[in-house]
Amino acid sequence: MVQRVVALLIAVVELLEVEADRLTMSVRRLLVTGALVAIGTAVVAAGLVGGSGFLVWSLYLTLLARMPAALAALIVGLGAWVLLGGATWLAVLRLRRS
Repeated sequence: MVQRVVALLIAVVELLEVEADRLTMSVRRLLVTGALVAIGTAVVAAGLVGGSGFLVWSLYLTLLARMPAALAALIVGLGAWVLLGGATWLAVLRLRRS
């Protein structure tokens, strides 16, 4: 009787050990995946911001050759506001759908 109880307790402890190892591996895999997604997102965001900055700067320089600096800055600034406003509006619509 005592041997059966001891054997059952040993089996339960071994099962818990195996499940703890599987849980540890799953958590590690989840953390590594999350870190890779965060790093990838940061790299893509930096590329988008940098590329957009160069695009706006080149538009400003193109307009500067044809009109006064204040007017070129006004046109580029308004265009950037329109683009950011449109992107924000689309993001809000998408968030409302989900």
